[in-house]
Amino acid sequence: MMKSLRESNEKFDVVIVDPPAFIPRKKDIPAGEAAYTRLNQLAMQLLLPGGILVSASCSMHLQRDRLLDIIRSTARHTDRHAQLLEQGHQGPDHPILPAVPETDYIKSMTVRVLPSL
Repeated sequence: MMKSLRESNEKFDVVIVDPPAFIPRKKDIPAGEAAYTRLNQLAMQLLLPGGILVSASCSMHLQRDRLLDIIRSTARHTDRHAQLLEQGHQGPDHPILPAVPETDYIKSMTVRVLPSL
């Protein structure tokens, strides 16, 4: 769907991407990170200058910092800058166990995507 929107030169003020877990197992990390990169690249290409991207992940094997790195590098690759506005976390119905880092698996980044200077 996003590819056809891009080919039609559609542009939006806000794009939200909330895919299924692209990284169900540790061995899937390289392929999953590539999928998150492609998804965020398509989303950024659909944004008007200064548009808002909300990028979410429920992959327990994708750390919060790594999602932010993917967004940052994807912005640079598409000749844009990403300005982090907010980080989202899971709600109390999905408790985080401090002794089990993988329980902190629902994450989102809200970024403003600006043209490169």
